[in-house]
Amino acid sequence: MARRYFRLVCIGLILLLSGGLVLGQSAESSTEEYLTLDQLLSRTDAVLQWDPAANHGVLRTPRLTLGFFADMPWITLDYTEYQRAAPVRVDDGELLFPESYLGLLQNAGRDVDMGTVADGRRVAAIFIDPGHGGRDPGAIGKHTVDGSLFEIYEKDIVLDVGVNLYNLLRQSYPDRRVAISRLDDTYLRLEERTNMANEMVLADNEVVLFVSLHANASLNTRATGFEVWYLSPEVSRGELISRRSTEIDDPDLISILNTLRDEELTIESILLARSVLDGLHGRVGSITPNRGMKMESWYVVRNAKMPSVLVELGFVTNTDEAVRLSRSAYLHKLTMGIYTGIHQFINDFEE
Repeated sequence: MARRYFRLVCIGLILLLSGGLVLGQSAESSTEEYLTLDQLLSRTDAVLQWDPAANHGVLRTPRLTLGFFADMPWITLDYTEYQRAAPVRVDDGELLFPESYLGLLQNAGRDVDMGTVADGRRVAAIFIDPGHGGRDPGAIGKHTVDGSLFEIYEKDIVLDVGVNLYNLLRQSYPDRRVAISRLDDTYLRLEERTNMANEMVLADNEVVLFVSLHANASLNTRATGFEVWYLSPEVSRGELISRRSTEIDDPDLISILNTLRDEELTIESILLARSVLDGLHGRVGSITPNRGMKMESWYVVRNAKMPSVLVELGFVTNTDEAVRLSRSAYLHKLTMGIYTGIHQFINDFEE
């Protein structure tokens, strides 16, 4: 982590001190042809997200995410790769894009190199958060089964899976810190959960994984299946890097570093979500539908300053699934699926 921040700080200082010059080449001296936004979008399937206040933008296609700062000659690709490129220009409020961006946006996506993402870091801690608890039951399923009323509560399902996952991870990783937000039927505010995770003290090269457990509900009682959520890239996690932690006084540079760190956490969260989803699919994919990975700005994944995912184990509003979720053997399968996903992520991350 420290090495990466040092590299980014150096890049930022070069840009700021040289007024946009990198290795002696300025944006003005580039001979590359430029396209208007309409010209670029008409020749690709990209969409633009633009923040004029931060001078930062993102071009997204189904295969590639390209991030840029206007008038700065470097870009990010898929949140993991940083490289020099002709800068995007702003002319009378209109964005102008280098023609070379066409090739990047039109090319097929690339597999993410987990070693590049990790950059020498290790997963030192895992935080498990069984949602709800105490006076907050979460989603409630009420059904008639064999002529009798059957009720099931989200808080009980996720506590069972959470505690078993916590114990399994502690046994498997005695050299890492494993924590859980609650071990019993206790009520916790959302901010208490994320504060516990954010306050875990680690070295600069160490990472905490945040896994929040929930059960689903729907007005459509036929809905079934599991899914894994991560924070939408459009949503900021707030201040991740402060002046005090870096001893950098320039607010523009701090803003750039926060944006880059946010993007870094996004790709790590996506990779963790994919790994957990694959683990669940391997254990229960033949029993209930795999509903895939989804984006949302849930409080816990938005406020956890680390790679974070929210796992929906199934629907308590579907009778068959509610019965499955009440059975220890099925909950064990879900536990093992999430464990497998975390285990695989750690292996790939530290490879």
